[in-house]
Amino acid sequence: MLVPRPFPILTNVFRRINNQTSRLDPVIVTASVDNIKTDVVLTADLHLYFIERRTDRGIPFAPFSIYLNGVELTSGRCDNEGHAVEPLSLPNHRNKIDVYHGRRRLTSASDSLEIIWDNFNDNLRDDKLWNEFKIASQYIGNSRVTETNKRIEILCANTGWGGGVVTKNPVDISDCSIQAKLYTDYYAICALSILPASEPFFSVPYNHGYDIFVWGAGVNKFIIASGTKYVLQKSGMFDNPDPIQIKLEGDTIRFFEGANEVYSETYKPLSKLCNIYLWGQSWYHMKAGTSWVDDFNFVGG
Repeated sequence: MLVPRPFPILTNVFRRINNQTSRLDPVIVTASVDNIKTDVVLTADLHLYFIERRTDRGIPFAPFSIYLNGVELTSGRCDNEGHAVEPLSLPNHRNKIDVYHGRRRLTSASDSLEIIWDNFNDNLRDDKLWNEFKIASQYIGNSRVTETNKRIEILCANTGWGGGVVTKNPVDISDCSIQAKLYTDYYAICALSILPASEPFFSVPYNHGYDIFVWGAGVNKFIIASGTKYVLQKSGMFDNPDPIQIKLEGDTIRFFEGANEVYSETYKPLSKLCNIYLWGQSWYHMKAGTSWVDDFNFVGG
């Protein structure tokens, strides 16, 4: 159920309810990004669509303004089909992009995106974005999490030891895309997990969210867990490091390996305000292992 926020007494104000444009406005604004590349900065193409609600057709030459982290980035007009493309260059690892039909504060039609990325190329962990965590074990050993060799490396010195990084602040994963590369050295798994912010992390298969991971030593080397249940197990991997992607579209969550969709289901957790974990753990008896994660990006909104 959508609960409206209190509004000022104005006829045309910025109205956003749970990241959806107010149904009172005659214009629908949609923003999306593609062609994402990361180096020193993230570059991408920002696509804007302006649709007349009554006719479901593009609005020719609609004016727009774009704000990045609360500061106006650019303004202009779309083409004769209600579409515009603007280049993005994002040096910060966490960004908020707001797109308005017309000028900010003088319009009710808008859309927003949150973009989070880290290719770990600077070998310095961004403490504004990530918190480190460790997984202990009953066996003698330890674990070490470092940003080195242009990636996050997790050294797991014995069975059950592990760790990784987790987003410092929860993110709204509504209509999102999450991508990363996961590497397993054989003994240690490498995983990406999504857990509601209210849920603690327990490792697989005890988490109450979603886990996608690879394990070189496993009979099944590519595994997806939904809650405490393994819902997909494959004997092979697309590659190592394995490029994975998770998309949440409405109430459907989709999992991709490479460019191929491998599993989907109705999103089960009660909340979409989540923490994202990048982590590894030794699953082989009395063996040490190293896994690593690279090229992480999140787009939601």
